[in-house]
Amino acid sequence: MYLIVLLSISIHSCYIGSKVVVSLLALELGASQFLIGNIAALYALLPLLFGVYSGRLVDTIGMRVPMLIGAVFTMLAMLCGYMWQQLTALFAIAALMGAAFVFYNVSIQNLAGSYGRPEDRAHNFSMLTIGYSLSSFVGPMIAGFSIDYAGHARAFLIFAVLALFPILVLTFYPRFTRIEPPKPGRQERRTLDLLRDPELRRVVIMSGMMVASYELYGFYMPVFGHSIGLSASTIGIILATYATATFLSRFFLPLVLRRMRPGQVLFSFMLLAAGAFLLLPFLRSVGLLMMVSFIIGLGTGVGQPLSMTLSYERSPAGRTGEVTGLRLTFNNISRIVIPLTAGALGTAFGVTPVFWINAVNLVAISWLARR
Repeated sequence: MYLIVLLSISIHSCYIGSKVVVSLLALELGASQFLIGNIAALYALLPLLFGVYSGRLVDTIGMRVPMLIGAVFTMLAMLCGYMWQQLTALFAIAALMGAAFVFYNVSIQNLAGSYGRPEDRAHNFSMLTIGYSLSSFVGPMIAGFSIDYAGHARAFLIFAVLALFPILVLTFYPRFTRIEPPKPGRQERRTLDLLRDPELRRVVIMSGMMVASYELYGFYMPVFGHSIGLSASTIGIILATYATATFLSRFFLPLVLRRMRPGQVLFSFMLLAAGAFLLLPFLRSVGLLMMVSFIIGLGTGVGQPLSMTLSYERSPAGRTGEVTGLRLTFNNISRIVIPLTAGALGTAFGVTPVFWINAVNLVAISWLARR
């Protein structure tokens, strides 16, 4: 399981860090907030198209090949950024990273869910999301300091080298991915039939809304920081503070769940993050921005492990990859719609409405969780 987490950290660091480099390079090249919103949406376009397909591929042939596809595409995207610092290249990077991440992420989440005994599943997903928190810390820190001290091109090159690790592991040590999940029945498999389960449907919808909240934060915190004169490394530190908080909330989540039901946890923690998003656009002090980012991380950090565990446990036998792909498809619908809306609002009215949209989104999740 530790190797699975390390492989996840490697690619997820590239995914998160590339967004910081892409958004700051886009600003350097004179892009508007609306154009940055379009680039952000491209991270979700190919995952929207390939989400369910990648899940079915995992259910059919296993995890190794889709993970290898994702790792290779990640390296190609980062090398593209290293060789070309142009706006057209940023669109290509966003599209490639989106395709890479959907194949890799569906596979590694399914691998974590299949690993060990069924009673280990919650622990496995908790470890995996703690890995996501670590990479959300590492990625922005690498991006920020690399830009300040080596430039945007070399920041992309560092991430390309980081993507080499999973490629080597998957090529020369494929054995750890050979886990046999339950096979699906022979009846016709229609993805939309999965949504007839009301509990699974609610989890899938909430998952998409949760992902949109921290994806929007990851893209627009650098834009906001740049607008108030913060350096790239300072922005990286603020984003790393957020990642630290998500790590802590996921680490202590098992203790919290002993006292509260999952719905109560989501209801309370989403409201906490919503309040912090309302305050964020009024702050200018780095210390206060770090504090509010920490609160946002605490609030939103519990969403991913809970949605992953609940959706996996409610999956029909042999269709865990497909359900994961369906959940990520809904995640990516949110990643497209909300950045485009936010980009248009940001261009017209500034970043304040962008953060307030996120607050409304989190209140809606809280309401669904309470139901």
